[in-house]
Amino acid sequence: MQQTQTPADDVFRGFATELGLDMAEFDAAYANPATLERIQLDMADGRALGVQGTPTFFLNDTRIQPHSYEDLAQAFDQALAEN
Repeated sequence: MQQTQTPADDVFRGFATELGLDMAEFDAAYANPATLERIQLDMADGRALGVQGTPTFFLNDTRIQPHSYEDLAQAFDQALAEN
């Protein structure tokens, strides 16, 4: 089942404003068809990898599902120890 995407234009514009970005440049990039194309490619890549939402973490080509910061740190530590 495919989820319906709800545009969050105002939310992203708010983030850009809070970050002090050049809003004319932001608006131009946001409206650029190449931006939508990049998003669609990223979504297709995610679907191919079985990603169903964000955040999704991969470590050494393996999907991990940490439930806390400690879980994530432990996974990194283990991966570093193995290499």
